[in-house]
Amino acid sequence: MCTTVETVGECLGKPVFDPYGRKLGHIVSFYSDIDGKIRALEVNLGDLGYKEVPVERIRLTAEGVILVPEHEYDALLVENRLKLIKARLASIEELYSRKELATHVYENLKKKLEEELTTIKSRSKEVKENLRKRLHEIEEQIAEVEKAMGALKTSYLAGEIQEKPYLTALDIMKKSLETFLKEKDEVKKHLDKIESLEALPLAPAITLQQSKEPTQDASKQPMNVVVVG
Repeated sequence: MCTTVETVGECLGKPVFDPYGRKLGHIVSFYSDIDGKIRALEVNLGDLGYKEVPVERIRLTAEGVILVPEHEYDALLVENRLKLIKARLASIEELYSRKELATHVYENLKKKLEEELTTIKSRSKEVKENLRKRLHEIEEQIAEVEKAMGALKTSYLAGEIQEKPYLTALDIMKKSLETFLKEKDEVKKHLDKIESLEALPLAPAITLQQSKEPTQDASKQPMNVVVVG
């Protein structure tokens, strides 16, 4: 669905939401390659205009069409790349220490992986800056909602407004606050995840378990392999 010209028609006109339930707009058009593969969708953002988004940022769920925010999508890419590169570096170190890799193969692989690690760390810096920027925006919105809720409650208790409009407005702000808090938590999780992966040491990816039976010759026992993700 939404990945080829033959199936994209099922998505046209459908509403688009962010991962936190906020309605962003509707899918109104698409862009495809010569082979018919969809590469991007055009989303109408209501009065805010139109935006072309890569199809990779679209998620089809039971709740509907979800558009992953750009800063979160970029964070996922960096997280996956960091994890893969560090795991591969650790693996070749372990294989080389066990003399299962020729020196020239080891050195070539290590050089390429270290170059990739340098590149992804540079990208990681940009992604973290965007995450921190969004986190600051969310915190400002939370402060604004809390301020408005305080003013509303004060006016209600002072008898300036009736209960029905008060409860309606309060419910709107409570839902907004809950949404912002959920997004804040998710953005912080991405920041913590990236920083923990960057700090992850290049320890061996494989740990050899020694036999617990002293009467057995450990060199003749099969090796238990544990892959650290």
